[in-house]
Amino acid sequence: MNPENFTSEDESSLREALKRCSESTIESAVEFRKTGNPELVGPVVIGIIERFAEPDKREMLKNASDGLKMVDDLGLDSLTMVEIVLAVEDAVGMSIDNEEIQNLHTLGDIKNFIRNKIAQK
Repeated sequence: MNPENFTSEDESSLREALKRCSESTIESAVEFRKTGNPELVGPVVIGIIERFAEPDKREMLKNASDGLKMVDDLGLDSLTMVEIVLAVEDAVGMSIDNEEIQNLHTLGDIKNFIRNKIAQK
């Protein structure tokens, strides 16, 4: 992921991929791709998870702690988790291997994993 290589076509594709997310999530993702600012990762990840969570569970994400469990607390199944990972890949411009997501159980696990992936780039 190189912010200098983020074109207007990339931005259009990103906006299309995230079109069912909130406007603030889309703007944070675009800003992240333009700047590489790791502080934007949390809001992007939470916004993507919110898009896939059941409406009655979304409130839990408003002030969620890093200990929030994806399956136990939000009721997300493995298929939904794969969809979330694909959306996060689009949003942050990186590839995530299936093996890498096996140990991601909490919101904090996911945010830290992505921050570490970004730092490795």
